[in-house]
Amino acid sequence: MEEASSFLHVTSPLVLSVTTLIIAVLCNLIRHLKNASKWPVIVNKESVLRLLGIRLGDIPTTVIMDSAVAVDALVRRADAFSGRPAGGGATTIISNGRLQIITTVPYGPHWVALRRNLSSEAFHPVRGLARAAPHRARALAALVADIAARSASTSAGGGGGAVPVRECLYAALFALNAATCFSDGVVDGERVEAMRAAQQEFLRILPSFRVFATFQKVAKLLYRDRWNQLVHCRRRQEELYLPLIGARQERRGNTKTTTSYVDTLLDLEVPDGGNPPNGRRKLNDGEMVGLVSEYLGAATGTVLAVLEWTLANLVLRPDVQSRLRREVEAAAAGAGGEASCAYLRAVVMESLRRHPPVPSMQRHMSRDVVVGSTPVARGTLVNFSLEEVGRDGKIWTFPEEFIPERFMPGGEGEGVRLTIGTKEATKVMMMPFGAGRRICPGMGYAILHIEYFLANLITAFEWHPLEEEEVNLKADHGFFTTMFHPLQARVVPRVRQS
Repeated sequence: MEEASSFLHVTSPLVLSVTTLIIAVLCNLIRHLKNASKWPVIVNKESVLRLLGIRLGDIPTTVIMDSAVAVDALVRRADAFSGRPAGGGATTIISNGRLQIITTVPYGPHWVALRRNLSSEAFHPVRGLARAAPHRARALAALVADIAARSASTSAGGGGGAVPVRECLYAALFALNAATCFSDGVVDGERVEAMRAAQQEFLRILPSFRVFATFQKVAKLLYRDRWNQLVHCRRRQEELYLPLIGARQERRGNTKTTTSYVDTLLDLEVPDGGNPPNGRRKLNDGEMVGLVSEYLGAATGTVLAVLEWTLANLVLRPDVQSRLRREVEAAAAGAGGEASCAYLRAVVMESLRRHPPVPSMQRHMSRDVVVGSTPVARGTLVNFSLEEVGRDGKIWTFPEEFIPERFMPGGEGEGVRLTIGTKEATKVMMMPFGAGRRICPGMGYAILHIEYFLANLITAFEWHPLEEEEVNLKADHGFFTTMFHPLQARVVPRVRQS
């Protein structure tokens, strides 16, 4: 009798979850069959759940594609549009909401502490970006060498061979961000390679984890393999990151010099959420791992996506490529003046307009609001389509065409800004990094690296399409918007003029 009681006590949460699910399914099925004219066609578990009214992470959504409405909401009424959907990140999901990263933490003092730390240190123009110059130079040298070697190995003439562009870019950019995250002397090449492989796999399967954002107990029963995959990915990150964080902590005992993102996290204190109300605490291991993963993933993925899209368009537009190369070489020779790299910025802006790093951003409504002229109820997810704003035919002429000249003096995009305030609300024509309080904190970091790597790659090589393979601009809307068919190009090394 004691054994039976013990068994029931141990398994009762599982029994309760299954029983609750069965009751919900039967009630919804009966209600559905009363009005059904025929049996529905069921193809998978998601279809069953939608049919029966059990939605795992699927909440009412309003999509905004108008730039004026988007800016009115995100900038002018930022107090109502600063909340992110709960439970969207792996760190939040696996900790059942106890741990947060910048992307998922609710707007408030905790968010302010995390965001301010990133913006005032790692992404600061002097304390972060200028200090990372040696890392950038090493990453660029490795990237150029890698592309040249791959080009030579696939060409009988010793140059001009096929190069897997994304693969080369990812290796160089991830190594750069690993160095700025953990600093020199901590990360060796083998460890960087392991972290890169783990992070790539994590981002590849991350969208599939959204099913656990709500009704997590039921979802864990239905998607046991997927849950185990999430747990495995998290444990792998801990194995890779925690020893490096510990090594930085030991070095911090000898000096307080801040040289990496992890250094700032070790110093950071966040609200503890208890008594006294103004109490502060240090970050725990779970939070540190989540924030490091967020930094490595976002800093690498954003720049990678935009660089690949830009190079793909330059392969398709050799006239734009030649003009850009002439400008950069003239600037390097000191012949351009203050506006020497105006066309470089125009090319980057046009790429961001057509291919924002993420297609949309979400806000979760904590109260009833009116978006434009549409009432939106509390609990609704408002989805701002960044891609549609940048391709609005009412704003841009030939919006699907890659025309950097539109951002040059006299063009329709002249003076367009990426930072958006209330005064610019009527002029907003694109918002690839979002807008309002939760605009991407790494925008300056991304622009610097996109321009830096693009300028050097365009002068180091000529970029051509492969004879047997066309450049396909079909998009893959995953965690980042990337090319569905990764760019393969015929790359010819050049004798650099300066």
